[in-house]
Amino acid sequence: MPTQLKRHMVTEVPALESALRTARIAWPDEATTSRLIVRLAALGAERLEEDPETAFASRRARLDRELGGFTFTGGLARLAQMREDWD
Repeated sequence: MPTQLKRHMVTEVPALESALRTARIAWPDEATTSRLIVRLAALGAERLEEDPETAFASRRARLDRELGGFTFTGGLARLAQMREDWD
């Protein structure tokens, strides 16, 4: 089927085979293996986002991308002085 979306080849290694068996039980109405893989990937992403460590790393990476050009090089003493000036 033609599409503008990226496609990925996936080898059905034992871990994926097991996950697909479980997915077929959980979602018996899903007609194709590709739809099961999409649902498993989406569920996995949701779980990763719920994990505090993963969520922190994701937020940190997003901030690094957004603020990459802005770094503070004044040192801790300068930072403390700046904070005193805020009061």
